[in-house]
Amino acid sequence: MKRYWAILIALIMVLSVMFAGCSGKQTQPAQNTSSKEETKKEVVLHGAWAYDVPPKSHFNVFVTGALTMPGSPYTALMTSPLAFYYWSDGSWDKYLATDWTLDKDNSTLTVKLRQGVKWSDGTTFNVDDLITYLWIARAKGYMVWRYIDSFERIDDYTIKFKLNSISPVVEYYILRIMPQPRSVYGDWAKKFEDLYTTYKDTVKKLNELKGEELNKFKETAEYKEFNDKLKALLDEFDTFRPTDYVASGPFKMDTQNITEAQLTLVKRPDSWVADKVKIDKIVIYNGETAQATPLVLDKKLDFVTHAFPPATEQQFIQMGLRIIRFPYYTGPAIFFNNDIYPFNRVEFRQALAYAINRQEAGTVALAKSGVAVKYMSGMSDNLLDVWLDKDTINKLNQYEYNPAKAEEILKSIGFQKKDGQWYDDKGKKLEFELMVPSDFLDWSAAADNVAQQLNNFGIKTSIRGVVWSQYTTEMNKGNFQMGFLPWGSSTPHPQFAYMAALLNYNGGAKGNKEMPGQNFPLVQEYKGEKIDFDELITEVGKGDMEYQKQIAKKLALAFNELLPIIPLFERYSNAPVLDGVNVTGWPPEGDPIYKNGSADSFLVPLIMNGTLRGVDNK
Repeated sequence: MKRYWAILIALIMVLSVMFAGCSGKQTQPAQNTSSKEETKKEVVLHGAWAYDVPPKSHFNVFVTGALTMPGSPYTALMTSPLAFYYWSDGSWDKYLATDWTLDKDNSTLTVKLRQGVKWSDGTTFNVDDLITYLWIARAKGYMVWRYIDSFERIDDYTIKFKLNSISPVVEYYILRIMPQPRSVYGDWAKKFEDLYTTYKDTVKKLNELKGEELNKFKETAEYKEFNDKLKALLDEFDTFRPTDYVASGPFKMDTQNITEAQLTLVKRPDSWVADKVKIDKIVIYNGETAQATPLVLDKKLDFVTHAFPPATEQQFIQMGLRIIRFPYYTGPAIFFNNDIYPFNRVEFRQALAYAINRQEAGTVALAKSGVAVKYMSGMSDNLLDVWLDKDTINKLNQYEYNPAKAEEILKSIGFQKKDGQWYDDKGKKLEFELMVPSDFLDWSAAADNVAQQLNNFGIKTSIRGVVWSQYTTEMNKGNFQMGFLPWGSSTPHPQFAYMAALLNYNGGAKGNKEMPGQNFPLVQEYKGEKIDFDELITEVGKGDMEYQKQIAKKLALAFNELLPIIPLFERYSNAPVLDGVNVTGWPPEGDPIYKNGSADSFLVPLIMNGTLRGVDNK
């Protein structure tokens, strides 16, 4: 009987399954479908940037050689700034800062910070992380301290800056600060704070004195004692090597799995913006254009900012890749070693400007994306209508390609041309070396073209290529004759452009004998009077917009005549985008977001606000 009931029950179960199949109600497959829908596909963005692997690189973000990928959009995705600036309308996105106000007398800026933010090491973000950054930045001589007199900690999430000037650039400097974790740098910040506090009277004099009085003070024992202690502490700090890169933003670098080929940024589920970010992981392949090109051709990169030769760009277009073309407000310029005659003669530099066809060099390098600099003002032609009046723009010498004019200038200063070769006024043959980053394919192509033009003109010019990781060191040490470096700046203020041309690679002008760079004197004779480029560069960031325009006018006209460097062309991006394969959401051509320069890369807000997202692969 038991066996009968067992058989009957089994038969009923079989029939139930059969009838369920006939009616279309298949319970088990429906459960499997549900589990698939619940499994979210990982969204991975693939990019590229050149970097060195530790221990050649390190994680001290204040020291040269740090593996932070400076200049890339990825830095701000790991370490959040206080705010993000939109070039198209001057507006801001609030990141680690939630509010900021100028006091009634316009002498202080009060900043409120976001609460509830966690660093990737588990510590809580507050105002002391910003203060940690400020003390180290002061010791390092960061530009922001030219405009800050002091700051006051109001509470855990409020800070008040006492300013020595109110202008848009001051706000820009402060709000773009990326606070650093006190858990990593706090002890060092305290050491610098103690030093500045101990020598507060000395520091006050340094802030208040100018010109000749400041120079005299720097010869005193009081100053030298402070300076020696500061230098010793900085030397010690520069050897500090944190074991990890602690992040405040939505992504954390996987520092345990960095290879020569790639590194990975992993989304932090506990970050303050995790609910908005739709990208789960960013894989960054290592290398410059030569390494990135085959990856683009294999459709392994979703977005890349490298500059590609015209023929390569055509390949991308034929493959169906989208090209995003936006201005960088910068490009390559010829920098000169002013310790070598006749580069220190303005007439010689002017003659070279006439002898070089800048548009030809730009076209060879980047086709449509290499646009010749027209006005030679020291800043992007795209910024002139904002900062200069029409009369000033019309006064700028455009140095249009004119070899005959170049010959006229050289002959006027006693140079001679014999058998097709130029000789200086001392009878020495003009024969020089032009150094270029060998791994920058667009710059290399332009350098070859410039060298050929100069050879044809009668100035024998050879090329020396050096990889970028060593290149700037060679330039800073003065181990060059002529060399390519960036002019202009991908930031929306002329101050940054003139810093690039006259300060960034000019240690000799500041008395740095070990790293003299171009060694172009910052005090120059112009229109019968002396001008100090260093003072003007600081001054152009002060006051209201109208005052800044007046200083920008002086800088532009003086630069245009003295030509400390020769800007060649402005780089426009020819960045290929692999749209709709791994990620989607790229804005259309003409979107205002593409007006942002690379220093405020549009990739950052596109990821931070969730515009870029995964592709629906149904």
